[in-house]
Formats: sequence, structure tokens, C-alpha cells
Amino acid sequence: MQFLKLAFARLFMVTAVTFALGSYPVQADDSPREHLSLDANWKFHLGDDWPGALHLDKAGASTGPAAEKFSDSSWRVLNLPHDWAIELPFDKNADTSHGFKPVGPGYTKNSIGWYRRDFALPVEDSGKRIWLTFDGVFRDTTVWVNGWLITRHEGGYYPFREDITDVVHFGGDNVISVRVDATKFEGWFYEGAGIYRHVWLDKTGPVAIAPDGIFVHSYFPSNTPTGSAEISVQVDLLNASTNLLPQTKAVIYNDIVYPKSEVVGEMSYQIVNPNGETNEVTNEFPGMNTLHLLVNGRQGTIASFKISSPVLWSPNHQASTNSSQPFRFTEKWLTKKKLNSASAQ
Repeated sequence: MQFLKLAFARLFMVTAVTFALGSYPVQADDSPREHLSLDANWKFHLGDDWPGALHLDKAGASTGPAAEKFSDSSWRVLNLPHDWAIELPFDKNADTSHGFKPVGPGYTKNSIGWYRRDFALPVEDSGKRIWLTFDGVFRDTTVWVNGWLITRHEGGYYPFREDITDVVHFGGDNVISVRVDATKFEGWFYEGAGIYRHVWLDKTGPVAIAPDGIFVHSYFPSNTPTGSAEISVQVDLLNASTNLLPQTKAVIYNDIVYPKSEVVGEMSYQIVNPNGETNEVTNEFPGMNTLHLLVNGRQGTIASFKISSPVLWSPNHQASTNSSQPFRFTEKWLTKKKLNSASAQ
């Protein structure tokens, strides 16, 4: 099986998901998932000149830089990643372990910063889900979109993500406002301050692979890397189609009647080598191929495949293809479409 011996080169695992939607008045979208960088063209202001910007008494009524119509024309323009602490002058009275930078306890004026950024969404995106992801912000972060409070995140060392679909303007401009408070330390070393990692805008279909919803791992019998190997794939799917797919009656799929609160999907799998050759593989857990996704729900599925003679990963092994990144495994998740079906991107 030649395609299995190319495992050390660039290998694609393709999972197709077809959802039978019966009488749903939906047209499937041909566009793939989009993963867009929002690193460029942010506005920045150091200092908390608007301590009362957050309003919880009325949704969408925050003021100052948190408000949608706030003017930030005088703010500094920069690109991410950004650390404002490293830009500050050294202070012999500041904390030694944090690099003698005047930020944190005792330096209120230098410890809070605001970021704002505009972005546009075409009207064609109105059937998609829109996600906003921050890979890392130090430290206490509050995020608004179009004046609506989205989230507060109090961890400086791990990413966070929110679905912002319900507050964005399709066919118009949108604005992200971020307040970052670095007053408190988390470590005993230099930690910086600000949006110090990337920011992303993700677009998906209403039924889609969940964020970080793919896990692939291998297994050898007796935990010895010889002979055949088993590849396991776990996939989590989200169905956020509550307001997009008004269903009026139950779905009949494979002669089984499912309640109107579910959509039914069928999983299939392929392995594609770097030369584009496609090889169908059979899930050893066939009962996991059929999915029953509740609206506004989440479901996981498991697949397992056997590879008879895999070539093990090695930093010294030269790829036999022209791949620019040998030994890298890539999971590529596609969708199939059938008549009267809609697909998950």
C-alpha cells in the first residue's frame, strides 16, 4: 500500500460530513472555513481615562472606548503582537524580577491599556458563524464588539475564543474594543503587558467542526513501534443552526424518523497522499459514523484505522516528495453535498 509508506511526508486526513436536512429551506454554502488574521491596524491608548466604560445595567450601552461610535482617531496605530511594558523606561524602584519596568502594583497609570480595531463583513457571510480568537493577552482582558460586552478573561498565558455572530453587522463595519489590565502579576519573571500574541477571525458554517475539535493520535500494539499501527481520530461537531434552519417537521434518514430538534449527519474518511492520490479507509467503529446533532448542540465522534507498515517520524529522515515541510501531518476536513442536503464547513 504505497500511500501508507508516504506517512513520513505530508499526509492529509480528509473527513467528509454530509448532513441530511430533509425539508430545511437551506442552500449549502460552497465556501470553505476561513481563518483570517486581525493582527494589523490596531489603535492603542495607554492609560485608563475611562474607568466607568463598562456598563452592566443595560446590554450594549458601554461608554468610552467600549462604545461602537467612539473616536480613536488620535490613538497610536500599531500591529500585533504588542507589549507596551517593554516600551516603558527602566525604573530602579520597579520590581526586579519583572525587568525594572514601571508596570504592575504601584504603577496604575502604566498598567491599563486600550485597543480598538475595525473590520468589515460582507453580507454573504450572514449565514455563517463568526468567531473571535485571542492567542494570548496579559493579563485581565475585557472585550466588546460593537459596544456589546463579549467576554472577560483573567489569564495571561492561554488563548480564549468567543462566538460573536449575534452582535456583528453583516454587510457593514464592526469594531472590537479591548481593555487590558496588567496591574497584577502571575509570575516571578518578566511578563509584559498587552495583546502579545495573534488575534484571529474565523468564519464557519452553522454546522461545523468545533474549535479545537480535532484530536489525532497513533497506537502500536504492546506500545512497541513495530508492525502495524492504529490511527484514531476524534472529531467534535457543533450545530449552531437554531435561528438559521427553521424545521417544520421531523427528518427521515435511512428509514428512521428523527425529531425535528435534530439534524442527521454521516461521516466518511479518506487518506490523501502528497501526490493527490485518494484512498478510502473504513472506520472500525461503523456505529460512530452516523451523527444526531441537536440544534445548538455538540456531539463527538470517533474513528479508527489500521496502517500495515507506517514509516515512523524522524528528524533525520529525508522526505521522498517535494514537500517543503516533511514529517508534518495535516488534517483537512471537507464536506460532501448531495441533493437536498446542506454541508458543514
